[in-house]
Amino acid sequence: MSASWLDRLMLGQMALKLSCEQLSASRTLRQTDVLTLFTNELTLNYQSALVGQIWQRCSDALAVGSYGPGV
Repeated sequence: MSASWLDRLMLGQMALKLSCEQLSASRTLRQTDVLTLFTNELTLNYQSALVGQIWQRCSDALAVGSYGPGV
C-alpha cells in the first residue's frame, strides 16, 4: 500500500480518535490491562477483544471514508 504523508497523517489521527472513544466507552483501562493489548513482540494482540473492537471501528470508518478533514 502506498499513501501520501497527508493521508497517513489523517489515518493516524482517525485511528487515535476512534481508539480513544472506544477506550472511554468500554471501561476504565488499568495500566496492567495495557499489556494484554500487545504481544511479546510489541505488535497488536488481535486476540484481545478490545483490540478487535478498535480495529473494527477503524475498518468501518475507512469503509465509509470518514477519515478526511475534521476527523
